[in-house]
Amino acid sequence: MNSRTRLAVLSPFLVSCVALGPVAVAQAPAAVPAGSCTVKPSDDGVTVTVTGVDFIGTGGAGLRGDDGGFIGIGNLDGVAPPGFFVRTGLPPGEYLVQQQKGPVVKCKAVGSDKATNSKSVREARQQGFSAGVKAGKQAAQEDCDSKPKPHKKPGLTAQDAAVEAAFEQGFLAGAQSAFAKFCRT
Repeated sequence: MNSRTRLAVLSPFLVSCVALGPVAVAQAPAAVPAGSCTVKPSDDGVTVTVTGVDFIGTGGAGLRGDDGGFIGIGNLDGVAPPGFFVRTGLPPGEYLVQQQKGPVVKCKAVGSDKATNSKSVREARQQGFSAGVKAGKQAAQEDCDSKPKPHKKPGLTAQDAAVEAAFEQGFLAGAQSAFAKFCRT
């Protein structure tokens, strides 16, 4: 095939691709971003709270529990902040958010405040013990008569004070352990 014939055959095809390309892209439906949600049990474990964020452009949504129940959430575009919802007092279980425009989103289970606080206290005690052993070893190597003390922070909330107290208990236990090992009195 010579070059003129090839050009004559391919020209209409190339012109149509160039002309229709932007139109095809402009008519593509916009994807609705998927929001996210969490299921958080109450401290007593009797109920849960489901919280969702970023459910924008859904055209309406509903919350479906694993017990088969359905709770209409509605269109979340006009709420403040947009796409946000909270439903409390629900029975424990797994929950999904079903959107009219967009994917079904499975809600992630998170720990209760009480479980989170217990974990924070436990971690603080372990960190305090490690810091106490380190400080106790250093102090014992310098002088077996001086005992290290943890630094206290003023103006803490009740939760932070509980974590700080756990750190202090761990610190003192670690320092005492280090002194017993390095000073052997």
